[in-house]
Amino acid sequence: MKQLESLVLSQLIDLDESFKSKKYLLAVSGGSDSICLMNVFYNLNLNFEIAHCNFQLRGEESNGDEDFVRGLSSSLKVKGNFIRFKTKDIAEANKTSIQEEARSLRYNWFKELSKNNSFDYIVTGHHQSDLIETFFINAVRGTGIKGLRSIPLITENIIRPLLNISKELITEYIAESNISYRDDSSNASLKYSRNYLRHKIIPELENVHQNAKKGIVNTIDNLISTEKYLQLKLEEDWGSYVQEIDEEIKIKLIDSVSIFFLLDVVSKYGFNNAQLKGVLNSKQRGSQFFSKTHLMYKEESFLILVREKKEDEVVYIINLGSYSEPIKLEVTKEEPINLKFEPDVAYFDANKIQFPFVLRKWKAGDVFIPFGMKGKKKLSDYFIDLKLSRFEKEQVWVLENNGEICWIVGKRLDNRFKITNKTTKIIKIVT
Repeated sequence: MKQLESLVLSQLIDLDESFKSKKYLLAVSGGSDSICLMNVFYNLNLNFEIAHCNFQLRGEESNGDEDFVRGLSSSLKVKGNFIRFKTKDIAEANKTSIQEEARSLRYNWFKELSKNNSFDYIVTGHHQSDLIETFFINAVRGTGIKGLRSIPLITENIIRPLLNISKELITEYIAESNISYRDDSSNASLKYSRNYLRHKIIPELENVHQNAKKGIVNTIDNLISTEKYLQLKLEEDWGSYVQEIDEEIKIKLIDSVSIFFLLDVVSKYGFNNAQLKGVLNSKQRGSQFFSKTHLMYKEESFLILVREKKEDEVVYIINLGSYSEPIKLEVTKEEPINLKFEPDVAYFDANKIQFPFVLRKWKAGDVFIPFGMKGKKKLSDYFIDLKLSRFEKEQVWVLENNGEICWIVGKRLDNRFKITNKTTKIIKIVT
């Protein structure tokens, strides 16, 4: 058995001792790395299928890659899964970079195949050079330990058994095995930062430091060990600094809380180092940062994370009568006698009301005229005055009449609908 195959075998054993009984989905582009990986899995007699994406970015060259992989699938009698993406059009529609969109399309499809066909592992051909290049890319972007440890060996059910194997050894294996593969012309273009690192920066670094690659790999290994230790410490400290209430996570901002701890917490919810520093250093009250799932902001001595609700606005039509959903309301028409002014009771001049009311959650841009005032005020500013947390704001309902907010339920009436000494009939609402 060749050295590279032995190393991959050892890696698979470390990842899963029952690896021989597993079902694998191999990402095969047609390039030397993925073809090397496919050949190793074939020689190890493992149960695998091929997945190939044609991003249609290089014209006939992309189609040639697809034809090449189809031919391998047929000759090896290994099932192939193939898909074509209009990557450029999708990236333009989503306003993302082509590289970012291609990666997203690729992995989403892999995960869909994995789920629908019961694959135990998705396998990619990332190797040691990818590990080193990602280390530099993350470092110059600004990152924490998690970013500096670069590409993990396993992420969920995605494994990278070539990750600790050098590009030189892969090239040697390809040559010894007399394996054909496809060259991607875009890999030579220096307009991509990864290629510039690969062809310019890292070779120059090796000219100065002969063992530069080995040193960087050792640094990454040390960072992985350090992170494992710190994770244990974080788990011990979690309860002291983090409060979780329903959809809200509150982190105490005190001197003993390190940036590392904060970054570790917020990264679990999709935030990066730049966003964390942005919210911590912002002098503007109410500054907000968004991940795909959460909103992050600072409030006094706390960092607040709240799950963003993306569902469409739901409204409820309210007439005279009793309601239990979405909140309890009792709506009656009465004489203006024996009035008790309490937060959970609203009185409106009946002559100023047009049925029905509309009940809904508040939204950005809402305004009202607070009871006792003349000018309009944004609800967001009113909530700041009340010092409501983000979670408390999300629970606020407003009652509209004829398109105007007449009551911030349980908090304050609108001055336009108030009763006066001339009011003969009232609409009373109790919550």
